[in-house]
Amino acid sequence: MLAMAHLLSLALCGLPSQGSTAAPQPPPAASQAQARIERDIRALAGFGTRHTMSGSDDPARGIGASRDWLAAQFESISKEYCGGRLRVELVSFQLGSSERMPAGGTLVNVLATLPGREPDRLVVVSGHYDSRAKDPMDAHSDAPGANDDASGVAVVLECARALGGKTPRASIVFMALAGEEQQLLGSTAQAQAFADAGLVVEAFITNDIVGGARGSNGRLEPHRVRLFSEGQASGGKRVLTSESDAPSRQLARFLEEVGERELPGFDVDLIFRQDRFLRGGDHKPFNKLGVAAVRFTEPNENYDFQHENVRTVDGKPFGDLPEFVDYEFVARVARINAAGVAALAEGPRPVENARLDTRKLSSDTRITWDKRPKEEVASYRVRMRKTDESRWRAPLDVGYVEEIVLQGYSKDDWLFALEACDPRGLVSYPRYAE
Repeated sequence: MLAMAHLLSLALCGLPSQGSTAAPQPPPAASQAQARIERDIRALAGFGTRHTMSGSDDPARGIGASRDWLAAQFESISKEYCGGRLRVELVSFQLGSSERMPAGGTLVNVLATLPGREPDRLVVVSGHYDSRAKDPMDAHSDAPGANDDASGVAVVLECARALGGKTPRASIVFMALAGEEQQLLGSTAQAQAFADAGLVVEAFITNDIVGGARGSNGRLEPHRVRLFSEGQASGGKRVLTSESDAPSRQLARFLEEVGERELPGFDVDLIFRQDRFLRGGDHKPFNKLGVAAVRFTEPNENYDFQHENVRTVDGKPFGDLPEFVDYEFVARVARINAAGVAALAEGPRPVENARLDTRKLSSDTRITWDKRPKEEVASYRVRMRKTDESRWRAPLDVGYVEEIVLQGYSKDDWLFALEACDPRGLVSYPRYAE
């Protein structure tokens, strides 16, 4: 039998939205993190090209050399920061012919997994370690890829350092993907491999072009990062009654709240699109499999420093070089990533089967969900917003129940989501009630 429903009155509809306008505060050991990030980006750019088809024979240049360097870095991080607990793997895929890999071949992703107490649950933070010149098939020209995407890989490495001392609830996978510039081949293969292994990816975060360059528009915004998420699920079950509530959108809202709480004054700017026009990132193959997956990207991209051969024309530089990266900005992005990943991996599983009762006309709203054992979840929280609002209002703790009646709240006018809260007060990202 369902527990007795809670009744909440109309007095709750004035709940404030969360947010902070406090001045930015420097993170602890910021200079050390910034120095490590700069070292990592310059090291990756120093391999000349990291094109997926650049070969594995040269120990100092190409995709193979950078892959081996990354594996060694994760092993070193495991010893220094993780007590040797990181499981470092080179995961190979033999691929057939495709548009940007016409001869097929072997593609290798670099994974480092911090085992969790619930090992079937995965929280993944990623960047792609391959790079490209102007011609996506050019595997020989210099393509340092400092911003696209050594910056994202450096964020992943720094997250591994920051989170290495934890014994998380869900396993954390720190991942450097190949084949992104060859039409997302590495992430496509990896997403399917996780699914085939029966592993549940609860959250996938990719960092791609997070170097903080001054944009082609002349703007430099060192305290803002864009966070892209799809509103309707591109794979799996479609979300009903809302066009802005796919699991990825809930993940983005969660990461905004956590990130801005971690770094006051830094704007995690929710962009309600799956990605930029004419571009694509490694979150898309995960989206297609129904995974909550999002992308961090700098606020102002400079297209002279992306997908360009390194050269100077009439005194104007082109090419994705380390001197165009804002390392302090990348350190900020790494900090909000680490906070978000920790919150996801330490918290409980998202609520399952959150449902609106739409069987009869009513000025109240009844919501039900699957209640988990008390040792996993101590209480549940309702999030609400008007249909024309983009962010959830402050949470309402409704206790350890499996049903709620929101008295005076019409399901025609309001949208709802549920969060699980564990005995330590940690919460899941919201699960939309439909």
